[in-house]
Amino acid sequence: MSRRLLILSGPTHEYLDPVRFFGNASSGKMGAALAHAARNDHWYIDFVTGPVHPSELPDLDDTGRIHSVVSAADMLQEAKKWFTNADAILFAAAVADYTPTEPSTQKRDHEQKQLMLSLTPTIDIAAYLGRQKKSDQITIGFALQTHNGEQKAEQKRIQKKLNAIVLNTPEAIGKDKASYQWFDENGNIDWSQLDKTTCASRIMSRLSKMMQI
Repeated sequence: MSRRLLILSGPTHEYLDPVRFFGNASSGKMGAALAHAARNDHWYIDFVTGPVHPSELPDLDDTGRIHSVVSAADMLQEAKKWFTNADAILFAAAVADYTPTEPSTQKRDHEQKQLMLSLTPTIDIAAYLGRQKKSDQITIGFALQTHNGEQKAEQKRIQKKLNAIVLNTPEAIGKDKASYQWFDENGNIDWSQLDKTTCASRIMSRLSKMMQI
């Protein structure tokens, strides 16, 4: 029976009204690179993705399924469907941290001189699922930080009960090459500048070692 991998990828869009949304510039390139590396390693993949350009979606053939979502709440609900049966989970999505408390059903008028918004924190998907993971499940996350990166990445790894976390910076957004660091219980390794295909291959190699494959 194939090993099952759940990958969360891309951004989420949190709609303020039917036209406007809060989001980020995540392209989904890393998630797609991870899916291709996993496909080559003979995993069966459930790929949950936020809104990305079709060209950034992975080609899974018959080795998996793509599940498209929009918001952080959508992504959590879809991830929960496939989480229990997954042998490993890769949290590569750039999930929005906040969502409008009361989204409007109508397009807001531009004539308003000032717009006051109330935002509500979204659920931390990695932390939520991390609290529910089984002892034999492996979870790997990502931490994009602008400062105090190493300290924050290690804190997130522990708080979210991740087996490992990959640290990167905003330079990785939409780019094919960036700097990465790997953190696990044994410490951290600076991978320096890598293209996303190489980074994904290294992550999958370490995942296989964690699972003693």
